[in-house]
Amino acid sequence: MNRRSPSAAAPEGRFRDRSFVLMTLAFILLTPPIITVFNAPILVFGIPLLHIYCFGVWLAAIIAGGFLAARNPDADTGRRTEKTFRRG
Repeated sequence: MNRRSPSAAAPEGRFRDRSFVLMTLAFILLTPPIITVFNAPILVFGIPLLHIYCFGVWLAAIIAGGFLAARNPDADTGRRTEKTFRRG
């Protein structure tokens, strides 16, 4: 009998799950009910708090997406071989 342990889940499944969680979290953090919490007349180094929050969440999502993409087991390495350039 060949059974897989729960910790040996498929890497692509975990990648898909983490990508979905990242997208959902970024979407929730950038919705108006959450954003209105940071819509206060507070300046940080002359920049409104709302702008810092929005760009901070956006930047964090981009960085987290980059880490996820770098660890993607199905990612194309970008290396080209001679077979890539041959035709027919």
